[in-house]
Amino acid sequence: MDIRIADNELRDDLIERFTRYVKIDTTSDRHSKTFPTTRNQFDLAYVLEKELKQLGINNVSIDENAFLIA
Repeated sequence: MDIRIADNELRDDLIERFTRYVKIDTTSDRHSKTFPTTRNQFDLAYVLEKELKQLGINNVSIDENAFLIA
């Protein structure tokens, strides 16, 4: 395998993942009294949880504060 092809594939995968992550609205609500401050902040945690499980990491959890632990 040509290492440049592998590097390009890795780069493309990283760019695709990063782009997908930054599209998720995780903006905090400074007026909120809850934690996390918006329900949308769970969206990124759920995406990451799914991807970790697809990678074979099955010991993954998200707590009530949207902290993802793997």
